[in-house]
Amino acid sequence: MRIPIYEELVLDNFSPEYLKEKFKESRIGSLPMYTSLYNITDEEKESAITNIEQALKDLHKNPLFPYPYYIVSETPVRGATISVFSSVDELPSHYFKKSKRLKNKELLLLSKVGVLCEKVLNMPLYDNQKVIRDSANDQRNLYKQTKELNFYEEVAFALQEKQRD
Repeated sequence: MRIPIYEELVLDNFSPEYLKEKFKESRIGSLPMYTSLYNITDEEKESAITNIEQALKDLHKNPLFPYPYYIVSETPVRGATISVFSSVDELPSHYFKKSKRLKNKELLLLSKVGVLCEKVLNMPLYDNQKVIRDSANDQRNLYKQTKELNFYEEVAFALQEKQRD
């Protein structure tokens, strides 16, 4: 398996049948991917995104897991569940890496990621999306609370040190 780096999925047509066929051939979910909508008019963009979302749902491919699928469009699109960015440079920078030769330990970790990716692809993600979102929110809240607690402990420790002096 190779390092997950962004790959562009070029779509010539936005009909549901074409999209389903193209998504079957592509590696959506196995790599972070994006599609540019610069070549279509603003009126067609909403229907194109709706068709993309429906084709992904019909193929049981989630645009968020295990690797994201993004839309790049110069104009914002409302009501899309897929993340829309105005340029390729605005995509999350985590997957902008140069391909390089990996060390043995990195190859081992990448193979584990590949196995976990296959497990995630086999899960019914659309059914579990609310559970995943709730779990992520709970983890964010726990992080914020422990971060605040750590701050208060450091302040209390600093005050105790000053009282001793």
